[in-house]
Formats: sequence, C-alpha cells, structure tokens
Amino acid sequence: MAAGLLLLWASGATAQEAVREVEDLESWRGQTVTEITLAGNHVTRDWVIAREIWTEEGQPLDPEKVVEDITRLENLAIFGSVEVTPRIHEDGVALNYAFTEMPWIIPYPSVTYTEENGFSAGVGVSSPNFTGRDITLSASAVFGGATTVRFKAENPWITGNHVSAGLEAWHQVRQNKLLDFQQTSDRATFTVGKYIGLSGRLKAFGGYYGVGSDKPDITLNADNYDDLWHLGVSLGMDSRDSWRMPHEGWHNEIQGLYFGGDANSWSFDFDVVRYQPLGERNTLVTGPLLSVQSGQVDMEIPRYMQYFLGGANSVRGYKLEELGLELYGKNQLIYNLEYRRLLIPVQPLRIIKWSFGVGLEAAVFADAGVVWSEPHELNTARSRFGYGAGLRLLLPGVEALRFDMGVSETGDVVFNFGSNSIFFARKQRIR
Repeated sequence: MAAGLLLLWASGATAQEAVREVEDLESWRGQTVTEITLAGNHVTRDWVIAREIWTEEGQPLDPEKVVEDITRLENLAIFGSVEVTPRIHEDGVALNYAFTEMPWIIPYPSVTYTEENGFSAGVGVSSPNFTGRDITLSASAVFGGATTVRFKAENPWITGNHVSAGLEAWHQVRQNKLLDFQQTSDRATFTVGKYIGLSGRLKAFGGYYGVGSDKPDITLNADNYDDLWHLGVSLGMDSRDSWRMPHEGWHNEIQGLYFGGDANSWSFDFDVVRYQPLGERNTLVTGPLLSVQSGQVDMEIPRYMQYFLGGANSVRGYKLEELGLELYGKNQLIYNLEYRRLLIPVQPLRIIKWSFGVGLEAAVFADAGVVWSEPHELNTARSRFGYGAGLRLLLPGVEALRFDMGVSETGDVVFNFGSNSIFFARKQRIR
C-alpha cells in the first residue's frame, strides 16, 4: 500500500552530509569535550535532543561518534538541518549543536497511490513535533481512487529504553478490483513497544478491523460485514546506520498475529533485510519475506486477506490486476534484491524558512515470489520471476518514490510505480 506523501515534512542532514559537516573536527580528535551547547531549538525540548547525543562532556572527542549523533537527530525527522561547530573552550573543545526546526504544525497536500486503485488526493495536517517532545499527530483525508480518512498519533520515547505508544485509525471505501466488490473498511490499532539493547525491538499491538462488502459471499459473516479483532507481537532487530537512507545493517522482524471475531486465524511473518555497502555510494539490499496463515479461506480466513502476486510491491515486471487474478493464496514467499547507486545525496531544499531533504538513486533489481494455500500448491508453477531497473526519488515521509521498468519471465515490459522501499511495501496487503 502506498503511503501518504508528506511533502513538507523536513528531514535534514543525511549521514553522508554529516560526514562533510564534521570533517573539521578531525583536528580536534582526542581533545577533551569541555562543553556541549544547543541552539535553534525554540520548540524542541532540550532533553529530547540531549538523549540523542552520546558525545559526553569530559570525554575525548570522537568525530565518528558526532556523526552518529547527527544521524540519530536526523532520524527524529523534526529538523530541517543539524550542524555541529567546534570552538576552543578552556583546556579542550566545546561543541555547539545548531538546529533549524520545522513548524510544529504543517498543513500539506496528501496523495496516495495503489496499483489496484490508482491515485487519491486530498489534504492533511501534521504536527511532527507536538509540544516539542517528538510526538507525532497527523490526520488526512483523500478522495479519488479510494476514499480514506486517517488519524495517527505516536510517542516514540515515553520512558525507559524507548518505551513507545501509538494509535492509528482509518476509514476507507474502495473498489476491490481483484475480488470485484466495493470494500468498506474500518480499523483501529494500538501499539506499545520498547528497545532491547541498542538494536532489539519488541512490540505488542491489538485492535479492531471491520470489513463490509456490497456483494454476498465475500465476508465470512452472512450479513456482508465482518467484525474482527486482532492481537499480535513482534520481535525484531534494526541495526541500520540511517532510517532515512540506510547503507549498512540489518532490519529483521518476526511477527505473530491472531484474528478473532468472525475470523479464527493465526498469521506469522518472517522478514529479513540486509543492507550491504559496496563502496561509498553503492548498496546491495536483499532478503526474503515469508507470510503464512492458519485455517481455510472462506471459513477461518476471509478471502480479502489473501496475498496476490505481482505489481510494484511484490514481483515487478507484472501487472497486479493481471497476475493477481491468476496467482493468489493465504501464504506467500517473496525474495527481493536491489543494487542501489546514490546519484544525488539527500540534501536540504529550502523554501523561505522551511526545508526538506531530497535526493536521487538508481537501482537494478530482481524479484521472485510464490503464493499458495494448500501444501501441494507450493511449486514452481505458482511462482514468478522478474527483473529490471529504475529510479528512486528520495523524499521525507515516504522514504522513496519508485519508478521501475520491470521485465517478466516471458519478456513483457511493465512500468511499476510505488512509494516507500519495496522491503517495507511488500508487507502491506493492499497493493
């Protein structure tokens, strides 16, 4: 599912830019840090910034650690720029962290896209730094290919080691073209989470999911509306060097989810992604996603919760509305590989007093996938392979807009468009 495009949500300096900004610190390496000051944060609380700065007063200066500080501050996505300036202070060096903040509330044009329903457009409002505590509040409404009203609230660090809480709710009306019915959906999910050490991630979540159909024999309930509740937990590892433009590290997750109410099914996701640097601007990204569900379709599992193969978010080189009608099932195994070349590093583009980061990547890719419901269907006849090349427009809020030219096994050429990395988007049921 394509996410909303929050075009005015600033990010700021990337890890590559941070390296350039702290090159002057090399001559100060090893000197004692005698003072750390903050400037420009008129809204953001000092302690929100301080908990991301691991450089300490009284310790020898380590320029690499300052780079890591800037990356963590950039990951907050609330600053237009982050700069670090050294100066002589007493018998050592003082560091000044200076910030350009984004407005605490931002109205924006909201655009969503899925291959099944096309473009939808509308308006939204976001507070990416509510009360200066890095709390995100946002609401949007879009119309067109699908009508969607959405609200989201998230506090990423309440206490302890990144103890977090979030709530997301939305109402949507769209045409489910793969199953040929008008789908009305209402969903609300509450999430709590925490870090385990530096890279471990633990989350628990639950909520309500309601789905209605304008035609019979789609929902499990004979009244054409399913009332489902869900509970889940996930355990993951995130060692990426940057959330905005990862170049090195792992992003792995195991998730278990139970749907009750009119449904009665367990689902498990095993997601592995490796970012392998191949030079300063080249990155190999690869890994599998396995999703399996218990129960039988149309008995314990609604048919709209199946996986459909093809399109920008699974196996490129195929049109979702064509291959998805042929290959679908309650389970999926997808393997994606991308070789990325950074053409233009993300850098702030300033408009009046605001700024947002943009950049450009090129990529070549190869995808393979298979879907099945019964064990005997797990075979090569239900699998597909595709390959191709494309461009990535790096934008805040969506990670990237993808423009891909894919080639199928039979040599057909298909242009696929999507938002967010395929390694994020492939986990979404609505494609």
